[in-house]
Amino acid sequence: MPLDLEPDDTELNMTPMIDIVFQLIIFFLLSLKFKTVDRRIESALPDNTGIEARQTLLDEPLKLKVKVFRRGLESVDKGDDHTLIKVDNDAREFHLPKGWRGRHVESIARIREYDAVVAALKVLVDRKLKEHGGDPSKVNGEIVAPPPKGGAVPHGDVMSVLNVFLELDVTNVTFQGAPGPLPRRLH
Repeated sequence: MPLDLEPDDTELNMTPMIDIVFQLIIFFLLSLKFKTVDRRIESALPDNTGIEARQTLLDEPLKLKVKVFRRGLESVDKGDDHTLIKVDNDAREFHLPKGWRGRHVESIARIREYDAVVAALKVLVDRKLKEHGGDPSKVNGEIVAPPPKGGAVPHGDVMSVLNVFLELDVTNVTFQGAPGPLPRRLH
């Protein structure tokens, strides 16, 4: 039996496969449904324009400014420095304890003294909110540490003032600060 080394004339007929591929393409194109675009746009148009224009008065938001300063820095006695807090144009001033070094270092009595001053500040800010209607969403809080003494206010004291705003649900609070003091080696 002789071995036939020549390949047979066998070819794969591609025509039926191409027909099936085109039929599948046509099937998917015809059965494909694109998501329809919603023709309604949600919007809140102003009442003071258009066919039935109405005069609307916008409530001016209350701007509640709290200023924080550092006092006693020029004193020879190192325990004389403290943070002074003023609310708007109110004559009352809040003096945080002198020589405050932070909650982790101070005694319980000094922490209570600090917390009492912050609680009195909260009462005054709450009273000012109620005078304006009591809606904290219509209040713009502002914490200002003006130069030159504002730059030396400890971060914890500023955060205590911010916590007063947040505890009263005033979330729109901005901060304007003075640059911090330069380290001694840069003077």
